[in-house]
Amino acid sequence: MKRANCMNVKLNTLLYIALFSGLGIFSFLLLINYATFSDRVADMLHSVSTLGFFILAFNVLGYATIRLSSWIDNQYALNLHRRWKLVSVYIIVMGMFLLLNYGLMVTAKLLAGASYPFTFPNGGWRILITVWLVELVILGLLLANRSMRNTLRLQQKAAALQKENNTARYTALQNQLNPHFLFNSLNTLISEIRYNPANAELFTQHLSDVYRYILQCQNQRLTTLREELDFLNSYIFLHRVRLGDCIHIDNRIPKTCMEAQLPPLTIQLLAENVIKHNVIHTGKPMTIELLYMEKERELIVRNRIQTKKTVVTSGMGLKNLSARYMLLCNRDIVVENDRKEFTVKIPLLYE
Repeated sequence: MKRANCMNVKLNTLLYIALFSGLGIFSFLLLINYATFSDRVADMLHSVSTLGFFILAFNVLGYATIRLSSWIDNQYALNLHRRWKLVSVYIIVMGMFLLLNYGLMVTAKLLAGASYPFTFPNGGWRILITVWLVELVILGLLLANRSMRNTLRLQQKAAALQKENNTARYTALQNQLNPHFLFNSLNTLISEIRYNPANAELFTQHLSDVYRYILQCQNQRLTTLREELDFLNSYIFLHRVRLGDCIHIDNRIPKTCMEAQLPPLTIQLLAENVIKHNVIHTGKPMTIELLYMEKERELIVRNRIQTKKTVVTSGMGLKNLSARYMLLCNRDIVVENDRKEFTVKIPLLYE
């Protein structure tokens, strides 16, 4: 990588030298071919040393302009609200090139011993302005190209930083499985080992499946609906062992939708929300309905409201889910509560 960057720097340097040398040669040829001088001045101008002086002068000023352009690019964000400063700098650069052309012509006439070195009769000013305008066009294209490349580089860097930030935020939101679930599951497992050893093995298998899926999803932004439902079955089994046979899943999602995608642990979060905020026991069983709206391409998770009086609702779980969707696809979930049923509509994603 460093070697490639070094080669690019060398190549750019050679291109700049060629460009500014070409400007110097162009100005020199235009001067000696179209400006009118005395024979002695003309002989003085038609020399390799004069050509070399033109090339050197344009390279020095060109390099200074490139450095100035880099400074302007770095200062642009800081001075965006004071654009007159940037305009002033570019006007100064334009004036410097005009003065350079004028200075070169005056210097050439002085070296040749011309009588009036500071004036240019016979169309000399017209030649000077023509050379200057051509230089401005070329330099304008060069500086615009540099500015566009610098802007693109900054945009790419900003996009990369934003992506890293979104990934970090998404991971933080994804890693918020309720820690009480593990403690409750371990307590249930201990009880099953003591009173129902045969079921303890099955419980352990489902608990293993749950945490295997959680670990598997740590680096995944999306998973399939099929995997989410398989995980949900294991998750609900654990709660059914703990609470009794009083929580059920009514899955009415068509088999054709199983490859649709959604953020990992989405359905688990909604199921956990149902269990946390509702009274569930054998006298008041709970059914979680899963539906699919084909037109809207949405998964609907719905349950009857059996509110616990002692639970304080923070809404953090749904806020986290909403934030995950906004980070992923700039779409939001829909939450509906009519005091009888609680419904959450989740967008399904299709690649």
